[in-house]
Amino acid sequence: MKNSFLNKTLLLLIFCCITVLIFSQKDTAITSYAKMELWKDSAIGAIYNKTTYTVAYNKPDRNGNYKIFLSDTLGNQEKLLTYTDWNENCHQWAEEWHPSGEYLFCYVEKTEYVKEKGHKRKSVDAIPGYGAYTDLWLITRDGTKAWKLLELPNNYNSGIIHGAISEDGSLFAWSERVQAPKFLNFNLMAGAYIMNVADFSFDSVPKLTNIRSFKPAQADACNELDDISKDNSTIAFYSTFETKNLLATPIYTLNINTGEIKRLTYESFAQAPKYTPGGENIVYMTGRDCHIFPFEIQGVDWWIMDREGKNHRRLTYMNVKNHPHSVNHYRLAGCLSFVSDNSFLGGVMTYPFGLIGYTVKVTFEEP
Repeated sequence: MKNSFLNKTLLLLIFCCITVLIFSQKDTAITSYAKMELWKDSAIGAIYNKTTYTVAYNKPDRNGNYKIFLSDTLGNQEKLLTYTDWNENCHQWAEEWHPSGEYLFCYVEKTEYVKEKGHKRKSVDAIPGYGAYTDLWLITRDGTKAWKLLELPNNYNSGIIHGAISEDGSLFAWSERVQAPKFLNFNLMAGAYIMNVADFSFDSVPKLTNIRSFKPAQADACNELDDISKDNSTIAFYSTFETKNLLATPIYTLNINTGEIKRLTYESFAQAPKYTPGGENIVYMTGRDCHIFPFEIQGVDWWIMDREGKNHRRLTYMNVKNHPHSVNHYRLAGCLSFVSDNSFLGGVMTYPFGLIGYTVKVTFEEP
């Protein structure tokens, strides 16, 4: 019986490998696609500010700690942005510009280490995107002043990822981890998160007030928001609250005034939704129709749809064999920031874990 089971398992594995190899050999005859060009190597999380024509982005130092840099729209005139009270041996991450371009919302790793039962803190825990042991800060564009806007609990259950600011700067939203990742639990593999929306104001000092928390269906799930609608009424996010599977994450919108939730995607997994500047469409990333290259996992490309979840159209083809966008290896399209109505800067990861990759500029025909 044991040998029979092993034989069947071996046959299944061989079948899966053959299927992957056959699938990955498919060529493409696609002729319509967006223009994609390298913007800056080793830079991730690029965000553009249209008031100052400045891009903020993040790069790891020689010790693997992420630091914030500023440049012009071509990636030139690069300079480091940091604050004297921030520990150079901790992660520092640019998350969102204030619309004025004078302030930058940042995620900064805590300096103080504390003892915990069942977990020993490591630097990788605070890598942006994992976000444990991290607080929310605001820094001036010249680095002369900074304020801690939100201090989170100093433990492995807590963390902060994926923020968004409204077009008028009056709202700031973020995804807050409230439960540590659970190994082999597909729903909570990355942890459990709630989504918070706060009023942002700047009198003598900046502050967040009127914090509203959202937990879809009151279920423990991974909820990651990425944008606020043009009219300040809606957040766009992905979640596992229905699928219970981090590898099958739909995109939703949530009305912060009524609590109404709308599901926008059903194919594969989809994440990182971002409204176009006009607010009529959403660019997002998904594994839909992505080839799986031999001995690699499924990658992700950028698509666009209207704000109601209809009229889906593919923009990039990094995960299609022999396409001009492709190097015939896994690529993961990440978060993005619009430079104009029809172009954005987007992060591309070359490995499934961590933030190793580069930033591209994508230009597409508007729907």
